[in-house]
Amino acid sequence: MKKILFLLLLINLGFSQSKKDTLTVYFESNEFKISPENEVVLNTFFLNKEIEITTVSIEGFCDDIGKENANDKLATNRAKIVADYLDNNFAILATTVTGKGEVALNDVTNPEKYRKTNRKATLVVEYQNKIKKSSVKSSPSVYKTFDDFLKTGDKIIIQNLIFNGSSTVFEDPEEAEASLQKVVNYLKSNPNMEIEIQGHVCCISKSFKDARDAKSGKNNLSETRAKRVFDYFIDNGIVPERLTYKGYGRMFPIVNGEEMKNKRVEILVKKI
Repeated sequence: MKKILFLLLLINLGFSQSKKDTLTVYFESNEFKISPENEVVLNTFFLNKEIEITTVSIEGFCDDIGKENANDKLATNRAKIVADYLDNNFAILATTVTGKGEVALNDVTNPEKYRKTNRKATLVVEYQNKIKKSSVKSSPSVYKTFDDFLKTGDKIIIQNLIFNGSSTVFEDPEEAEASLQKVVNYLKSNPNMEIEIQGHVCCISKSFKDARDAKSGKNNLSETRAKRVFDYFIDNGIVPERLTYKGYGRMFPIVNGEEMKNKRVEILVKKI
């Protein structure tokens, strides 16, 4: 029995210990633009909802072609562009961002092959596996629609409301506005109804309560998206006294739901 308890203790300690991985992003010659292929590399790792990022250190490198000053700048730009990508898409701030300059060519028999591997940024990521807790807040598993009988406290997800990354711009304005117009029509048909517009985001580190809005530069993306819907309703004839809006960041994930589904705007019925 003592051996079993000891083994269980070791397993629990193992889950709480930090882990470390190294990712590499490669660039074209004299470029510091992240390719779609490397976006997949970053997205696959940082969208993993089973881990919690603790630190990210980024170093930029380049090949031996060109002048030293230009290579130093290029290496720094490569590190910075990766850091910006993490910030804009996952609200993760890199711990250190450093340009390391050019890497010497060790093999002159096939120089281009080795130069390709030197045009890069490396990320050293420390993280922990998330421990699931039963006390985590979550959204209701059942939502209503505007075709249902609604009462105070009911929630409706606005469908087909998809935003471009880190912004309040609709990915498909025509489709989004069609969905919003349905809400406007319902509110006009039910003039006593009062609602709260609630913004939610997905795919961010537990270290942040909200995602970063690229325009404001603040971690308040769920609020600015809710405000975008609020402004649309007012512009289309709904008096502001019937509306409030609030951003909830990543506080209320959908239970057992697909992570991307947490990027949503909900309507809370406050008064019928």
